[in-house]
Amino acid sequence: YAMAENITVSGAALEGAEVGQPAEIKLAIGDNAGSGPLNVAVKAEFNPNPLEVKDNKDKTMSVLFTPRAACDHEFTLTWNDQPIPGSPFQIKVTGTAVRDSSKVTAAGEGLKGGKVDTPMKFTVTSVDEAGPGPLQVDATGPAEPEINLTNEGKGAFGVEIKVSKPGEYAVNINWGDADHPISGSPFKLTVE
Repeated sequence: YAMAENITVSGAALEGAEVGQPAEIKLAIGDNAGSGPLNVAVKAEFNPNPLEVKDNKDKTMSVLFTPRAACDHEFTLTWNDQPIPGSPFQIKVTGTAVRDSSKVTAAGEGLKGGKVDTPMKFTVTSVDEAGPGPLQVDATGPAEPEINLTNEGKGAFGVEIKVSKPGEYAVNINWGDADHPISGSPFKLTVE
């Protein structure tokens, strides 16, 4: 059986990593460790991409990753299903998240407007390249709107807006913060 305790982990990433910068966790594979396999699991609010494992062919292996969000990343490293000493490793990632809100789109009947006191529904869809959210929706117009967001999974969000007075409303949809409006935002809705 493989001996996880014969593996030593090092690398600058253990001290912390930065958003958008490639980082490395290095593993020295001791003589009695056997052949693995090495398994890497990451828990973070937004997972690193790319994340890869490289065999350096010199009795070391590297876990290479580029974080995409400033948050704590928990790396669980196992060798042949045994935890490697020190695992899980907590890696603090700092910096500014990389976002491309133009990759986030909105579609649906509700964007054309609607009627008073009737929910206007549409869907906002993000892709991985958009970076971490959160989705922010606000609307301004003759009345304070009621807004409901539901996370439908796989990057899709359902949005419902309901208003109590007719007129023109502007719907601002941002991804992450107000500096990142999504494609087509602000949307103009006419409510009858």
